[in-house]
Amino acid sequence: MPAASSEMNREALPSSLALSELAYIVQTGRIPNALLFYGPRGTGKKQAALFFAQACNCRTNNGRPCNLCASCKKIAAGMHPDMIFIGPAENKKMITISQIRDMGSIIASRANEAAFRMVCILNADLMTPQAQNALLKMLEEPPEHTFFILAVAQTAPLLPTILSRCRRIDFQALADHEIKKMLCTQYGLDPETAHIISGTAGSDLDQALRLSGLNKAGAPDWKMLRPWLIKEICRFPATPPHQKAFKGLDLSRRLSARPEYILDVMAVLRTVFRDFCILKYRSDKIVNLDFLSVFKDISMMHSYTRMLTWMTLFHETEKRLESNSGTRLTLDRFFLSLVVS
Repeated sequence: MPAASSEMNREALPSSLALSELAYIVQTGRIPNALLFYGPRGTGKKQAALFFAQACNCRTNNGRPCNLCASCKKIAAGMHPDMIFIGPAENKKMITISQIRDMGSIIASRANEAAFRMVCILNADLMTPQAQNALLKMLEEPPEHTFFILAVAQTAPLLPTILSRCRRIDFQALADHEIKKMLCTQYGLDPETAHIISGTAGSDLDQALRLSGLNKAGAPDWKMLRPWLIKEICRFPATPPHQKAFKGLDLSRRLSARPEYILDVMAVLRTVFRDFCILKYRSDKIVNLDFLSVFKDISMMHSYTRMLTWMTLFHETEKRLESNSGTRLTLDRFFLSLVVS
């Protein structure tokens, strides 16, 4: 159960009340047995967990990581043996009792080198009831110098007895302009690229950081995926009527062939249909500035009512995907709906 890889450093984190509270906890020296990181998806909970783990184990001992000592560097690189991350297994929707038991076997032994060992359960609200009961026993009798972080977007699925044993830290969603500023000042992105990424990710900091990163093994090249997808969508309205259904189904087939990328695909499509709708009135507010001239041509060819219909169809498609409808059938339905809209 290796630690999650990360290039996180202190500057990669947004300023927030949550981080200030975590730094204060470290300064007091009273590390809770369990913390609940609560907030919307993509608000930097994982980065904050790494920040807290670094601060707890940093040799400077001033409440914040120095990013220079061996411990800070190992945690930042995802190489520290005592930093344990748990989440739903690949292609699984829930965290199972076997995952919690495996973790329990690890923490039953002494930590390898950390002063404070961390167990971070990402999407802890996806634990099965059996997994929660197994975790509860560990929270009731936690190993010495081990703390748990439960990162959640909702608390309702968790047992009240688990919630009662956690110190809650609230995380707030970041505005697009805050993420854009961070990408420019802390990652060196040019303003236009930062604008596009922050607009595509919305308030999802995790997605923005991933989209702004260099190509990683197994990840799509977003810089190639995005322009290709936008061009395909822009060509769609001009496709001859007798070819539209075929083109739509072919595009659906190609997109659904890589379900692991569907969140990125939907994020790009969301910005495209949004830009179509606002272009007539606020062209300065569109996300995809590099496609402004193409979008203007499409805006002149189609009525505002039609573009609102496209946006409505897209939102309905998002809801179906969120309710676990089949990706291929859902996208087929979406593109065929565009044909007749």
